[in-house]
Amino acid sequence: MTAAMAVLLVTATSGCGGGDDESGQSQTGWPDKIVFAAVPAGEASTFQDHYGLFIKALSEEVGVKVETFQAADYAGVIEALIAGTVDMAQLGAFSYALAVQNGAKIEPTGLLQHRKGDQPGYVVLGVTKASGTLSSLDDFRGRTVCFPDPASTSTLLPLFEFSKANLAPDKDFKRLVVPAGNTIPRAVKRGDCEIGLVADAQLENAIRTGDVAEGELKSIWQVRAPHSPVVTRSALPDDLRTKIRAATLKINSEYLEGRGWCKGDACLVSSNRDYGYLPVEHSYYQVIWDACKATRIEACGPIGS
Repeated sequence: MTAAMAVLLVTATSGCGGGDDESGQSQTGWPDKIVFAAVPAGEASTFQDHYGLFIKALSEEVGVKVETFQAADYAGVIEALIAGTVDMAQLGAFSYALAVQNGAKIEPTGLLQHRKGDQPGYVVLGVTKASGTLSSLDDFRGRTVCFPDPASTSTLLPLFEFSKANLAPDKDFKRLVVPAGNTIPRAVKRGDCEIGLVADAQLENAIRTGDVAEGELKSIWQVRAPHSPVVTRSALPDDLRTKIRAATLKINSEYLEGRGWCKGDACLVSSNRDYGYLPVEHSYYQVIWDACKATRIEACGPIGS
């Protein structure tokens, strides 16, 4: 077990499932609790802000107590899924593929949807200071580029596209890893890097929170990427997984506001402040396997072999 798995935050949300017994299962054959994991964006206290209401609603809809596991990075979540100490997790597309390839018995339960009505997926932007002269992918050459977590989709998909353009990291440009991707707009603003790779929602949030001003950064390149799944362990009973899926697709910001638990942006789900979830199948993430086989980056591990 890694240090990332060392802290289990037992913010248990009471459900209405069956009573406890010595086996740790209810009379229905369901576990008495399920454990939900995610990686916080920024301070640890934001975990509850980003996932607390979703977890509360999930517990009520499914009828099972939900505890939370907060990992330092995706590697910690993946290890917990493989070990079976976590039952549900919010992953990125890349970390989902890594988890599956490394033996996690999981299935995608829902796909994050940033705004109501959005098509599946999100956009990775290459952003730079609006006052500068950089304007295209060619301008990445010779620059310092901020990348998020090496095991993130927002790193893998750009590298896939760069390989098609014969643009090699650490050769044609300097790579600076900033694991907390939501801080990359601020890093570009400070001048830590001349270009930063950031999800469109992360840039929106940076503007909303005042990290950068509207119009202070501009996008000079972009690529569309598959959005993040919430996953469920396949070993859970079939009827429980069915109920978890139905609840996940039901819970969104309108649902949470309708319950009277929050208002406006406070009802948004996940660290990217999303509307809710869409249905998703495993095949949606095939592009991750394709990108790993093309780039063969270290983070892909067995996917790229």
